[in-house]
Amino acid sequence: MLLALLAGCERPGENTAQTRQLAGKALSGTLAYPRSTLVSVSAGEEAAQLVLSSPDSMKEVAGWFLRALPLNGWDVKRTVSDGKGGVTIYAEQGKRPLWLTLHPNVGGPGTSYTMIGVVPTDSTKR
Repeated sequence: MLLALLAGCERPGENTAQTRQLAGKALSGTLAYPRSTLVSVSAGEEAAQLVLSSPDSMKEVAGWFLRALPLNGWDVKRTVSDGKGGVTIYAEQGKRPLWLTLHPNVGGPGTSYTMIGVVPTDSTKR
């Protein structure tokens, strides 16, 4: 599901194939909330970030992630509310970290959220 979202996001002047490849590596094994729309994707050599939006409430989106992550092999380590209506979820799959930051949409219903993952390193390269 996540790879389909990545395929549709291109920005002029960027190496979109490389950005999508790095984001795919960093966020492999993760899931985007159903009915999400990809807002942006960015990636570097070490990490990648997706920004997505959903018409559903923060409570629904956060609850879905807290149920879906463990079912997909992720260990939710921490869930923190920021006092402004936002929530950050930190999970690990093995030694791979995943950060999810969720906020209510500004000026309308729904939720915006950011997924950040680390690009795995090739241990055979020196």
